[in-house]
Amino acid sequence: MKNRHGVTYLKPVLFLAIVSLLIVACTTPKGNPAEGQRWFMMNNCFACHGLNGDNGKGPVIRGIGISFRSFISTVRNANSPIMPKFPESKITDQEVADIYAWLQEK
Repeated sequence: MKNRHGVTYLKPVLFLAIVSLLIVACTTPKGNPAEGQRWFMMNNCFACHGLNGDNGKGPVIRGIGISFRSFISTVRNANSPIMPKFPESKITDQEVADIYAWLQEK
């Protein structure tokens, strides 16, 4: 599409829109730590990871330096015979973000 001066402006606008969507899609959602603690308990994460995510039979997950993307991937499809899979029908992306926010607190 060209403006009255014959300059094409659709490509830059489309490019900016795509870049904006990618940035939003690749960022960590805003998590609520207080809700994260609640979801951690309600989904029985504490049974293996301990009450604070750092003192159970399972791996320490409090304060670990992994990205949200890696964290949610593990929650959804753990590569472990012990940890259950948590599909979005069981725990939403926002609830996982809340847990992640709580675990990142020092």
